[in-house]
Amino acid sequence: DGGYNSDQASTSSTSISSSIRNHTFEDGIRYHRFHDGQYAFPNDENEQNRDDMKHAMTLLLCNQKLHFAPIGDSPQRIIDLGTGTGIWAIEMADTYPSAEVIGIDLSPIQPPWVPPNLRFLVDDLEDEWVYPENHFDYVHVRHTLHSIRKPAELMERAMKHTKPGGWVEFQELHYYPHCDDESLDRPYAVREWLEYVRDGVANFGSDLNGVTKLREKMEAAGFINIEEQVLRCPVGIWPKNRTLKLAGLYWRTAISDGLMSVAKRPMEKGLGWSVAEIEVFLVGVRKALHDSSFHAYMPLHMLYGQKPS
Repeated sequence: DGGYNSDQASTSSTSISSSIRNHTFEDGIRYHRFHDGQYAFPNDENEQNRDDMKHAMTLLLCNQKLHFAPIGDSPQRIIDLGTGTGIWAIEMADTYPSAEVIGIDLSPIQPPWVPPNLRFLVDDLEDEWVYPENHFDYVHVRHTLHSIRKPAELMERAMKHTKPGGWVEFQELHYYPHCDDESLDRPYAVREWLEYVRDGVANFGSDLNGVTKLREKMEAAGFINIEEQVLRCPVGIWPKNRTLKLAGLYWRTAISDGLMSVAKRPMEKGLGWSVAEIEVFLVGVRKALHDSSFHAYMPLHMLYGQKPS
């Protein structure tokens, strides 16, 4: 696209050392080198494909909306925390050419060709922010909260660096299967897998299901006009509705493709399982994922709040 620029110049101007852009490997799975061991999940090509699939799934459930906060037609400064592959930030930069968009992540896995109003930076969102106070019109966090160790401090930083009247939005899954019938009133290996991952990431200092406490933390930080919408993301193709069936296919594929990569560090390093034990356990999880007699879904919480003027 002739309107896209290479982001290489902007990233090099941040004095990021080449070592930060290296990676580390465990049993063939690639992880970020920057703050190595701090994050339980990988950054390899498989994980990037899963990230983009979750993006498509989320847009499908949200009727193609990139955000719910009322940020107006011409926001000036937007930051995407835990940007992953950068796909959301790229689409936001295209949608709002008025805005300077920044995407930050521990992993340098974003594409080099991006809209001219977008920069990607390797940074830890839990470190002190280098931006001025009262700076951003809109702060966005999606599919990242499960790796945040100190969400209350993140809220305080978001409040500090958002402009008065600006918005902060979270789009986060509750990683626990729900249903509206009795189909989960029996053993369900996907639920067991998520419980083990939950317990494992807790030993990394994170809360897999921190979204359930998100609203109270936003209120405690001082955000007002908090709105929350909860959507349902099916696990599999059991819904009759075509949109939900496709979203469920995306989500089932994203889970299936990431079973080992998601489980490995939490269950091996967090809970002491061997890789062989994990692989044997995941056989049952894969089988359950493709069993449409389980009518499972995971709640997708869309929360946004405003900094007082």
